Amino acid sequence: MVLLIGLYYLYRKSPTLKNGLKESFLALKQKQVLPTRVGGTRWLPHLDKAVDAFFKGYQAIRHHLESASHTSPKAEGLAKIAADGNVITFLLCLKVIKMRQTYRFMS
Repeated sequence: MVLLIGLYYLYRKSPTLKNGLKESFLALKQKQVLPTRVGGTRWLPHLDKAVDAFFKGYQAIRHHLESASHTSPKAEGLAKIAADGNVITFLLCLKVIKMRQTYRFMS
């Protein structure tokens, strides 16, 4: 959760970093997917959308965080979290649990 919230506010509050992320997407020839908000009243759908956005743009986000870490300590911390395999595993487990709940409600 810290990673997703941190990414959202990092790119929301800094137009320079947001433009840098967009340039990373263009350089990698990927569709631009910006980090989305996690909290709110409908936090489960927001969490699901934020995890999807993170995985769709993982390569560009990580590339940009690692290059921005030279000037921004917050970006450096988020880059370390994003590179951690345990965090990725946790987010994948969240996706699997969400998918199972969706299928359970459908049947």
